[in-house]
Amino acid sequence: MYAILDIETTGGKYNEEGITEIAVYKFDGHKVVDQFISLINPEIPIQPFVVGLTGINNEM
Repeated sequence: MYAILDIETTGGKYNEEGITEIAVYKFDGHKVVDQFISLINPEIPIQPFVVGLTGINNEM
């Protein structure tokens, strides 16, 4: 059993971006058995490219 962590950010510049979403999936080796997903306010605008890529926008 292990966990998979997924983090989405406002862009790709190191140390200049904010986290917009965090997700943790509990995986038993065959399938996902539990999950936690939460949007996070990055306190900076999300770049248009990232909105198109993730579907997460500033209004969310």
